[in-house]
Amino acid sequence: MRKRSFISVLVLLIAAASLYSASFISSPAATVNLIRNTAITEEQLDEEYQRYVDMGAAGITKSDVLQTLINDEVFLQGAERDGISVSDRQVDQMYQQVKANAEQQAGGPISDADFEAEVVRQFGSVEAYRQALKEQTIINQYMMMKRGTELQNIPEPTEDEIAAFYRRNQQSFFQSENVKLAHIYIPKTDDEAQNSENKALLEDVASQIAAGEITFEKAVSQYSQDAGSKNVGGDIGWLTADNTVARQGWGDAFCDAVLSMDAGEISGMLESNTGYHIVKVSVHNDAKILTLDDPVSPEDPTTVRDYIRQVLLMQNYQTVYSQQLSSLIAELRSEAQINILYKG
Repeated sequence: MRKRSFISVLVLLIAAASLYSASFISSPAATVNLIRNTAITEEQLDEEYQRYVDMGAAGITKSDVLQTLINDEVFLQGAERDGISVSDRQVDQMYQQVKANAEQQAGGPISDADFEAEVVRQFGSVEAYRQALKEQTIINQYMMMKRGTELQNIPEPTEDEIAAFYRRNQQSFFQSENVKLAHIYIPKTDDEAQNSENKALLEDVASQIAAGEITFEKAVSQYSQDAGSKNVGGDIGWLTADNTVARQGWGDAFCDAVLSMDAGEISGMLESNTGYHIVKVSVHNDAKILTLDDPVSPEDPTTVRDYIRQVLLMQNYQTVYSQQLSSLIAELRSEAQINILYKG
């Protein structure tokens, strides 16, 4: 198994990865002994250095990488010495939780095979990813054991800092034109005669709505074939002008027609790539630069101010975490016997 670093000397941040048990196939580049004597081989050093090169790291030397590997080993030995352990059952639970989170973000189930394929693509193997989860948990638990007080005292960003961040990044808080819409929908089929019939049906329904003979909401319940929105008045949420996924699915012509509608307006029959619609727009927001007190998106009540506060708080946390990680590593190194044999 390939050895990977999870503590970066250069940036003092953690990136979980799998560790490679010491092998004596090649000459040792260093030995580390806090609770046991472990060799870091030149082969491991070469592999890890090449990984940094492949990632595009500039200016890094093999000596830098060796110090990172030493930090990895002394940290793990320290965690083991002080009683930190993670069971296979805990790793199983974490693996399933990551999959559940991925399904939530995707908006639907992901098969075990598809999830495993993505894991292999990113980490090389499922075992390597499980090892990464285990090591990341060890890191977090050991840091909380040793530096928990410091990590709970993170400075809150000030209003001046929030305002300064907003000024520097104001253009990033651009909100595209957007509408909130509901629809009556009949999907296209492979039968052109049926498609023509469905199109004519919605043209007639649109005429009835325009004439006041039936309400839009009543027409949704009677004619819409969108099961997901039929019981909520046809509501399908928000469409933004820069939503490339929606444009690929429905087509530019349909999206532009909907975005041209005013709040309260009901369309005639509109054809998309996927079917036939009658659309009702309830809210229409023009494009604008958001202010600090605007919500970050139509679907998220979090304000820009609150969003920036969380970003700055996370930056403060990362700074404190890095400082405390560096301090803990230095403490562990002072307690360990470290012998550097690499002369490069």
